Amino acid sequence: MVASRQVKEEFYIRRVFDDNVPIFIEATEYARKQSPYPLSSKKALKATCGVRTDNGVVAFSLRTYTARQAEKEVENVTSTVEGRRVSRNVLHPRMPRRTLHELITTAHVLSEVLGDEVIVEHDGRLHVLKLIRTGEEADLRLTGLLTETEDGYVRSEAFDAVFTLPVARVHLRIFLRSPIRDRILAYAFNGYLDRKPGRPETVVRATAMALNSLIGLATFRMLSGLDRVRVPPAPLGGEIRPRTPEERVIFRVPVLLFTDEGVPAARGHVGAEIDLDRVDPVTGDLIVHITEGEELEWNPALAGTAKFQDYARVLAETISAMVNSALGTERVHDLAYDIMLSSLSPEALPALRAAVSGLPGLAAKPSRAEVRLAQPTP
Repeated sequence: MVASRQVKEEFYIRRVFDDNVPIFIEATEYARKQSPYPLSSKKALKATCGVRTDNGVVAFSLRTYTARQAEKEVENVTSTVEGRRVSRNVLHPRMPRRTLHELITTAHVLSEVLGDEVIVEHDGRLHVLKLIRTGEEADLRLTGLLTETEDGYVRSEAFDAVFTLPVARVHLRIFLRSPIRDRILAYAFNGYLDRKPGRPETVVRATAMALNSLIGLATFRMLSGLDRVRVPPAPLGGEIRPRTPEERVIFRVPVLLFTDEGVPAARGHVGAEIDLDRVDPVTGDLIVHITEGEELEWNPALAGTAKFQDYARVLAETISAMVNSALGTERVHDLAYDIMLSSLSPEALPALRAAVSGLPGLAAKPSRAEVRLAQPTP
């Protein structure tokens, strides 16, 4: 007899009390009824976490808050009680259902290649990390990258995974199997780490800190079997000076997006930018970052099913290949060396801008993209 599918949603708030130690407090009913949750002060809010148990996957969506963000997120309301004005701080909890559903969908897709290691998605790339459990502390080691092809996922060697901390939040999606129960744990981390924006960070170190941020929640700690993950030393390197718009190479690329079945999903333009501080740690090629922006019009019939994240990796890789082709192999290598040595000259920017000017449009499915000569109309 097949067990019936059981779905459970929970919502937690990590907050501080008088002893200044952050702990998770269940607030599921507040989120379910969309009723305000009272806080002693705005600074008491440290994080919120939605949890969904669904058909073999337990998904966690954690969002952390700085003191400044908590100030904006928590509302101070005033009311009159028995003739007296009373002021209180309240949070309006919101269950992150879309994020949780996307985590569960991706977890099922990765289940065939997810062994006893950890898969971490960052900036459209899938990193494979080895989890070494030793007593009360665990270690993480980067062992490879996963690339999706028409024949499934292909694993390649990875030597490093360094990125620059953004001004905005760091986004990670982490997938691992529970050693306690037959479940996949899928975790979306949306927050800040312990270093300032502009400084170099590694995927391994970021993952360790993200996992430690959730271990305080008993559900995750018990199912993961983790008490603490060792955080490696911070990578060497000073703060990267923020570039002005005149010092950046930003461009747009017209796209037509389709589902795997060929149904039109979106049309318009994606934003793109060449990374002038890092190169691909595996291939040495130029890195292209892409953003959805507001110039992409989605098919209303696919609302909630098609999402930009499904196309981000293949679009970024294809656009990078087009830029490399426009520049030529020798020129790309010269630029890559200059970027690695932080010696990129201002004279290189016109060449890069010329290479990305007027790039042809792309027609893409989640698994592949190809150049399309006919441009999508606005």
